[in-house]
Amino acid sequence: MNTKRLNFKSLISLIAISSVLFSCNDDSDSTPSAKTDYDFANVDYSGQTARIMMLDSLESYIKSGNDGVTKLSAVDMNAIYTNESGDLFGSSKDLESKTANDPTLLANVYTQIPFYFASAEAASGNMDNIIGGRLFDANGHEPAQMVGKGLMGAVLYFQSVSYYLTPEKLEGADNETVTEGKGTDMEHYWDEGFGYFGATTDYLSNEEATKYYWAKYAASRADVYDVRGDIFNAFIAGRQAISDKDYETRDAQAIIIQNKWEELVAINVVHYANSVISDTELGDILHHWSEAVAFATALQYNTSKVITNEEIAGVLGSLYVEDIKNANKEALNAQMEAAKAIIKNTYGFSDEVMSNL
Repeated sequence: MNTKRLNFKSLISLIAISSVLFSCNDDSDSTPSAKTDYDFANVDYSGQTARIMMLDSLESYIKSGNDGVTKLSAVDMNAIYTNESGDLFGSSKDLESKTANDPTLLANVYTQIPFYFASAEAASGNMDNIIGGRLFDANGHEPAQMVGKGLMGAVLYFQSVSYYLTPEKLEGADNETVTEGKGTDMEHYWDEGFGYFGATTDYLSNEEATKYYWAKYAASRADVYDVRGDIFNAFIAGRQAISDKDYETRDAQAIIIQNKWEELVAINVVHYANSVISDTELGDILHHWSEAVAFATALQYNTSKVITNEEIAGVLGSLYVEDIKNANKEALNAQMEAAKAIIKNTYGFSDEVMSNL
């Protein structure tokens, strides 16, 4: 392994300390109606925490190329993505094997990831590719955003709402045998779904709690459209329902999470489309456009989604710009408005929400 990778592994080891903010087990005697924190006994979602930290470190590494001097390595990026060493953050887990890979998807992040690793490497180490303090590839895409937000959808969102919280995963799971530190199989699957949200156990009751990825973006949009309580409280109620063997309530809470998390994806597409419209500097336009596109691809990854594939195709088609660096601003804004219109029609967001996100 070369010196650069050794230095990089030293860098990401510093990030690992934040993982202690996750997966806190706190035995609680509180009743279900009074429970405000995810403080159940026998909880373990360390695998999900490890993957979140891997994604955080991967995104941070790509952003290190924002100085226009650092030469990035696609090999190093892939080493994080696949956990080549087998022990990143003390875990054998990886991101690559959990990335949704379906050839029928309108935009398959799994096949895009190697491309963005390569485009980040090619663009890095060259000040000509730094616009507004950020690294962009030849197509005007920001690799850090395309990878970071892309995997937010294709791993974190997909694995939670379309795998762990589904009847197919939960129905046949054992809910009798309790494993110390882990719970029953059914409880554990639910906890793993919660782990991908990126929230601490005291997410709503502690404003200073560190938030990662989806939990962070839910908090960021909360002033305009707040889904934090819907998602977090449904995770709590569903976990309690499993312990109570109340499967009707469990399933109802899973549906709430799937629906509200989908809305969270959608409002972030609107937010970044609005940012593109209001931006005046090219670097900001490219940055926010990359985020809008990456969040829009995430709409695909909920098997219980409200939005249709045709509508997703419409959103992605409206957002697509072949030569974004030289796009006419008036035409670009019109495309952003077209994408927003599809989302508004699909989810029924108010005019106030649409304009203020």
